Amino acid sequence: MKRLFIITILLFFISCSSNDISLLPEKVSPDVYKVLLENEDIKILEVTFTPGQSDNMHEHYPATVYIVEGGKAQVTLPDGTVNEIKPPTGLIAHNPEKARHQVKNIGDNTMKIILFERKNTRAVTNTKQELILPEKVSPDVYKVLLENEEVKVTEVTFQPGQGDEMHQHGLMSIYGITGGKLQNTSPDGTVREMEVPDGFVGHRNTVTTHQMKNIGDTTIKVILVEHKKLGPPKA
Repeated sequence: MKRLFIITILLFFISCSSNDISLLPEKVSPDVYKVLLENEDIKILEVTFTPGQSDNMHEHYPATVYIVEGGKAQVTLPDGTVNEIKPPTGLIAHNPEKARHQVKNIGDNTMKIILFERKNTRAVTNTKQELILPEKVSPDVYKVLLENEEVKVTEVTFQPGQGDEMHQHGLMSIYGITGGKLQNTSPDGTVREMEVPDGFVGHRNTVTTHQMKNIGDTTIKVILVEHKKLGPPKA
């Protein structure tokens, strides 16, 4: 039953594959789609639908989806097919294909979504690096929400004063649900302090090795999307 529910929710994102990515959502519906970060490999979009609001027909690159605030939506496909779904708050999903659709919020509350789109696919080195997985060395901080051959999505939660063990991440995109004050320790012992705001975004295109600690007074929560189909850029 749970698997059927997730497949139904994925209609919200997958909809229809296409080789034409010319209808960028932030161009055809800038009142709904805001680009938070973009480079040659990835694009992170903030999507906001107020009650009754609709976007225009558009296309997405392969994308990982995080539902910040769920609701009730109507999805229209290019052939006119209409689906109604209720993606819940906190849902994580991944679409490995390009997609074309139109979406309308038919509920009573504002819906907010974060999209992590992968614009490129780059070969990963044949010598697979065995990483020090954060969810293995610090399972009280790192929780894997979704993992497949394309991505690994991890929820990171630091209580005030809490730290993790030295660990590694693959190439990843970052969205901060709630920010705070962090201490970052590198393998060589270098220590750096940083203030990160709610909603911060980032991307790392190399393997990251570090140890983190929440040195602030508030709980910090972050979503990490590691891209398994995106190898390091060519030198």
